[in-house]
Amino acid sequence: MNNEFTDTELTKKVKEENNEEALLELIDRHSGIYVDMVKRFGCKSLSIDQVGDILDEKDYNIYKAAIDYEEHRAKFSTHLANKTKFICLTKKTQNKKNNKFINYEDVDFCLVSKDNTPDENCFNNERFSRALNMIAKHKDERVKTIFIERYFGGGGNKVSPWSEVAKKANLSTQGCINIHNKTIKQFQNKIKNENIKF
Repeated sequence: MNNEFTDTELTKKVKEENNEEALLELIDRHSGIYVDMVKRFGCKSLSIDQVGDILDEKDYNIYKAAIDYEEHRAKFSTHLANKTKFICLTKKTQNKKNNKFINYEDVDFCLVSKDNTPDENCFNNERFSRALNMIAKHKDERVKTIFIERYFGGGGNKVSPWSEVAKKANLSTQGCINIHNKTIKQFQNKIKNENIKF
């Protein structure tokens, strides 16, 4: 797809021609905005599973945004950001109505790192999504506890100290670190074996 096409022209191609290349170009241009908005408005108030679901629906939601985009109202990027924010806030409202509100602090998490103990400064959009899904689906409850407490249990957008994580997991501090590092390597190998590109 020619990069000289504007967002408006691309959305018209999607709406009028169901043009797949135009849609892929929009996804390529604006996935970062979508994920950033989910991180900003979802990670503070939704569960890992809910955030993972919204991130998994990224391409479809960008498609829907293209279909109902009206040029005279706003730029497409603004339109998409508003729709993504609405999706997150709607989920949050549903949680409150169902008494399922979970407050996970905003966190920066990097799956692939030269350091097997990534910190809050190495956030990567696609890896963040992938990591959330793998943690949520992990069969070992200790892994879920360790990662949730380490990266979602701290205040002020900081990771929790290993000593606090150990208390929650009912393990020794070194035991938590060992399980954490082993799991990181498993995630890295899984991604490598599936040939997933980020």
